[in-house]
Order: sequence, then C-alpha cells, then structure tokens
Amino acid sequence: MDYHVNEGSFAVPDTAQDRSVNMLILNHGPGGLTLAVTRDVLPQGEALEAFVLRQLRTLASQVKQFKQGELAAVTAGAAKLPAVQVNTSFRQNNAGIHQLQTALLLGDSKVLVLTLTCSAPLTQEQAAYAQQLLDSFTPH
Repeated sequence: MDYHVNEGSFAVPDTAQDRSVNMLILNHGPGGLTLAVTRDVLPQGEALEAFVLRQLRTLASQVKQFKQGELAAVTAGAAKLPAVQVNTSFRQNNAGIHQLQTALLLGDSKVLVLTLTCSAPLTQEQAAYAQQLLDSFTPH
C-alpha cells in the first residue's frame, strides 16, 4: 500500500499497522497548546471505551497525581464519527500537565487519538478551539 505523510508517500507492505505520532505546537492561549495525533488499532473484540480506559490505566501508572474526568461519548467532524473524550491532569518531570483526549474510531478497528496538552487547565477559548478542531476533522 502507499503510505502518505505530509512530505510525500512510500510503499509499505499491506500488513503494516500505522502507529505513528504527529506533534503540532499550536501556542494557543496561556500555557501553550500542543496537539498530538496518535494512530493505533483496536484489539479484536475491544470496544472504543475499553481501549481508552486501558490507555488511561497505562498513563496513570507512569505519572504522578493522575486525575481523570468522566468519559464522554462524542462525535467528530461532518462524518459524525464515534469518539470518546476525556480530560486528564497529572504531574510529570515536576510539571503540571492538562490534557483533553479524544479517541475516534475510523472504520472497524483503526483509532485516531487527538490529544491537546497544556501546562494549565484549558481556558474556555482553548476548549472552544478544541471543539473547532474536532468539528473540522475530515477522514480520508
């Protein structure tokens, strides 16, 4: 198959699984704002919510003072893709980190995780921007 990145494309075996990460520095509002786009694959038989909870347990075991908000079922983009969203905060390397994570289900098993990270809790303006990003998502 052809694997596309912003800079071009190259041929990889059809059995390749995309688990890449893109990082964008958005610098939107106080505390900065970054967007990490992570790709993963749902294990067979695992629901999206269970996938998110498993990922959160892993994160909680690796950081200090982990706090998690309620999981919310949301949709993404004009295609209304099913998604799960959660707010988290924790300390890592003596720094406070606040995240809004949205896991989108693409097809039967592909998962796209959008993680907005800030050094302070997201402001109303940043939260509105996060919603704009989510609403603007168009799958290929």
